[in-house]
Amino acid sequence: MEARSPKEAALAALRTWRSFMDDRDPLVIAAARAGASQAEIIEASALAKGTVRTILISRQEDTQVTTTTTDPLTGLHHPHYLRTDHEGAFRKFVFRPFTGEEPEPTSGDKIYATHRAALGADLAQELTDEYRLAHQQWQIARFKTALRPLAKEAPPLWNAYVTAKAAMEETFAAFDTTPDTMWKSQILKLSRAHDAAWEAAVNWDDHAERMAALADEHLKGVSVTNVLIQEAAAEAGVDSRDWVIEYSAEVYRDSSMAGVHDRVRRLIDRHKTELKAGGMLRTD
Repeated sequence: MEARSPKEAALAALRTWRSFMDDRDPLVIAAARAGASQAEIIEASALAKGTVRTILISRQEDTQVTTTTTDPLTGLHHPHYLRTDHEGAFRKFVFRPFTGEEPEPTSGDKIYATHRAALGADLAQELTDEYRLAHQQWQIARFKTALRPLAKEAPPLWNAYVTAKAAMEETFAAFDTTPDTMWKSQILKLSRAHDAAWEAAVNWDDHAERMAALADEHLKGVSVTNVLIQEAAAEAGVDSRDWVIEYSAEVYRDSSMAGVHDRVRRLIDRHKTELKAGGMLRTD
């Protein structure tokens, strides 16, 4: 993939500011520093001309202080680095948003080993922490980018599972009002409902396993939660709050009790047990 120029990358990040409200002003400043004109900034951000001018003027003094204040890590920061906020004893590194298309950030361990002698332990550790967070944010962005196409394909499969499972349960519940002379017909309906629910559950789990496999591939060392999947799906315009996805593809491969097909299997077993107890199915 052809590398973006610093100005192109800055403008691309600026277009995302609505998702990162706290970073709007720094992104405007970063774009200006990268050589973008006010017209280009206005076009990328969709901000009013007066708003852009105000941001640039109001931050001018801060910019001057930044350029005259000695930063012992100048020239060593990750290219997406914007600033470091201090919250009590903690440091918060602020980056412009990653897309996942950037080169993989250098690992924190390599950063420490490279700069320990020149910077000393404390500064080397600060730079290490910065790069570790940059790497994590890059991983998450890369995962979300990879997941979005699968997220867009998922709703019909999930809806088919939900519909088939509900139909199966309704068919079983109908035995309470089915005349004795019709129970064979109702059992046939239930058998077909079982098959449909099982097929829909397996189809969903196959797709969910593909999404979990992306997490295995892209999020090594990152705590994977459904929140990340929900965020990626939401960015693709999809509501995934009810989806059932195991945290790793290995769960699907290593356990017969993973995913929604296990829920359907247990329901089918319960249905058959109750029908046998009621004398509607053979027990042998």
